[in-house]
Amino acid sequence: MLTWTTQAENEEFELEGYENLEQPGSYASDEDDNDDMDDDDDDEPLEHKTRHAFFDRSVRMAEKAALRTQFEEDNSFTLNEDDDIITRPTSRDPGSFGRRNRQTGSTLPAYHKKVSHELDSDDELMVTMRDKGYTDQQIADRLAREGRCRYDRKSIGTRIGCIKLAQAAHIDRLLEEGYKVWEFEDDQLLMKAYELADIEVRYDIERIRAWRFRKVSEQMRRLSKDALFSAKACQERYRAIMNGTAGIPTDLDDDPDARRQELEKHRVARQLAREADEAQKEKKAEIKHRIKEEARLRNTQKAEQTALKRAEKTQEKADRAMRRAAQHQMRLQRAQENKQNKLSRLEEIKAQKVAQAQAAKDALGVNPHSPLKVNRVLDFKAVTPETPDPRIYLSFSDLKTLCKDRLQDADDVYTLMQLKATCRSKGLSTAGTKIQMRYQLALNEARKYPSFEKNLAREIEGIARPEDEESGEQIESIEKDYVILV
Repeated sequence: MLTWTTQAENEEFELEGYENLEQPGSYASDEDDNDDMDDDDDDEPLEHKTRHAFFDRSVRMAEKAALRTQFEEDNSFTLNEDDDIITRPTSRDPGSFGRRNRQTGSTLPAYHKKVSHELDSDDELMVTMRDKGYTDQQIADRLAREGRCRYDRKSIGTRIGCIKLAQAAHIDRLLEEGYKVWEFEDDQLLMKAYELADIEVRYDIERIRAWRFRKVSEQMRRLSKDALFSAKACQERYRAIMNGTAGIPTDLDDDPDARRQELEKHRVARQLAREADEAQKEKKAEIKHRIKEEARLRNTQKAEQTALKRAEKTQEKADRAMRRAAQHQMRLQRAQENKQNKLSRLEEIKAQKVAQAQAAKDALGVNPHSPLKVNRVLDFKAVTPETPDPRIYLSFSDLKTLCKDRLQDADDVYTLMQLKATCRSKGLSTAGTKIQMRYQLALNEARKYPSFEKNLAREIEGIARPEDEESGEQIESIEKDYVILV
C-alpha cells in the first residue's frame, strides 16, 4: 500500500525577483572591515563572501520550505495496487559473460584465464604451434575451430610471452629453494647462448654507431643554423681531426696568403677536373645518343619492312579470297547446270519407263485395269487325274518364263541352313552365300539332262534356235523337267 500526501499551503507567497535581492552597499560594513586586510596583503586572493546563519532571506526561504512539508489527514488519499510483482525474464543468457544468445560452438572470451607456469591444453597448444612456426592468426583459428578458449590474433603473442615469463619466474623460485640446480648441459648452453647474444648486441651497437654522425649533423644544425654539414662531411672531418691530418683553418694558419693561394689552386684544379668529367659525360652521352639514333633508325627500317610484308600478305589474302569467291561462284554455276541436267535426265528416264511400260502393255495386249476372270467351283468338279494340264497349251517361250519364275520361287523358300544341308547331302561345297549355294544346286540339277550341255555349247557359240523349229518332243521334255523340279 502506497500513501500519497498533498501539499497544504496556509499562506500566499510571491515569486522572488529583483526586489528580494540586497541593495548595493548592504555589505559596506563587511567591505570596510576587509579593507585593512586587503591593504596588508594585496597579492593574496580575495576570500569568498558568505552570509551569516540568520540572514533574512535565508530565514524566509526556510519557513516556506517548512510550510510545503506540512500536511493534514483530510488531504491524504490511498492508492491500492495488486500484490503481484511485475517481472520479465532477463535478456542475457546465464554463463555468457554479458553476451546475448551465444551461438552453439562459440568459444568463451579469454580474459577470465590467468597466466601460470602450469600449462593447460589451450596454452600448451599455443606454445607448441608457436615453436613449430605457425602464425598468430593460424593459432587463433585453430583454437576457435576446436571450440577452445577464444583469443584475438593480437593477444596470442602477448600471452605466450607472459607464459614464458611465468615459467622463468617459476624456475627462479626453484633455483632459490634448491629444487633445481644447474647441470653441465645447461652450462654449455649458457656459454653458447652468451656468445650468440654478444654477436647480436655488437651488431646492434654497430648499427647504432652508423647513425652517430647523422645525429652529429642534426645536433650541429640545432647548435647553429649556419652549420649545414652532412653526416659524411662530419665523419670525414672528425676522423681527420682525430688522426691529426686535418687542415688548419685559413685564418689560424701562419701564412694565410699562401694558404689562400693553395685553396685557389685547389679550386682551379677541381674546376678543371669537373670540366673534364663533364666533357667525358657529354662524350658518353653523345655516343649513347648516336647509338640510340642508330637503333631507332634500324627499328624504323625494320618496322617499314614489316609493314610492307604485312601489306603484301594482306594483298595475297585478298587475292586468294577473290579467287576462292570466283571458284565458289563457278562451282555454284556448275552445280545449277548439273541440277538442271539431272532433272532433264530424270524426265527422260521417266518418259522412257512410261514408254517401255506402254510398249509392254501393247505387246501383251492385256489391260491391267480389266477385271480378272474368276471360275466357279462347279466348273472344277469335272477335273480328274486324267485331265490334261492346261499349261501344255502354252508356247515354248511362255513355258520357259513360267519355269524360270517357279524355280526362282522354289529356291527362295530355302533358308540358309536348309541350303547348307542340301548342298552337304549332294556333296557340294557349303562355303559362300545363299545365292552361290542356289547356283550350285541349279547347276547340279541342270547337268543331269543332256540338253544342258548342247544348249550351253550353242549359247557359247552364239547359235540361236528359232521357236518355230522346236519340236513337240522338246516341249514334252521341258514339261517333264518342270514337273520334276517342282
